[in-house]
Amino acid sequence: MNQSQSNLWKSVFGEWRRIAFSVLLVSSLVFFISTIIPPKYKSETQILILQKNMDANAYQAAKSSEFAGEVLKRVIGSSDFMNGVLASTGENSRKFGDTPELQIKGWDDAVDVSTMVNTGIINISAYDTSRLENKKMTEAIINELQTSGSKYHGNDNITLKKIGGPVYYDNPAYPIIWLNVLISAVLAFFVSIGVIMLKKNKEEKQRLYFGKTGGHFVLGRNDFEN
Repeated sequence: MNQSQSNLWKSVFGEWRRIAFSVLLVSSLVFFISTIIPPKYKSETQILILQKNMDANAYQAAKSSEFAGEVLKRVIGSSDFMNGVLASTGENSRKFGDTPELQIKGWDDAVDVSTMVNTGIINISAYDTSRLENKKMTEAIINELQTSGSKYHGNDNITLKKIGGPVYYDNPAYPIIWLNVLISAVLAFFVSIGVIMLKKNKEEKQRLYFGKTGGHFVLGRNDFEN
């Protein structure tokens, strides 16, 4: 690091009050916004897909279960399944909006389904702003799968068994306030340093330029022609 760069960094950190103020301001703003966002609570459940009368080797059976898992993943995301679950909780699709587009988007945000490769296990996560409503919906999803699953996937050889959960989390899944504040503080710190460095660098170039010209503007030929 040369002398010029060293002086630049010293002048940047000489602005530590401005940097601290920027970090504090941005962090406070993010904290305020995070606290007014309705928290969403999460639950998790694991379902195992069992297939009866399978005359196949282990690899083929695993692939078949994996395919069935992908089918169920799409089934759970469908409007028919949504309506079945909501009906058992005493609600309807208007819980998520007045139009079919809003309803299916709301359902997609409320329920997340993923499959574990070559296992025949599907993970179901449910989200709601109320712990009680989250529990009701999770239990309704499990019940709908186990009692009416064949109605959706059309395969009588498939049995769905709950092997994990449901697990209900006490802390909100999001927003994670402390993480939001931490990330915003770090970003504000580096952005503040970057802005101050650009400003100091520009001031240094101007100082050097006017120093070379004796503090006067140098007019070129084009300036006289204009």
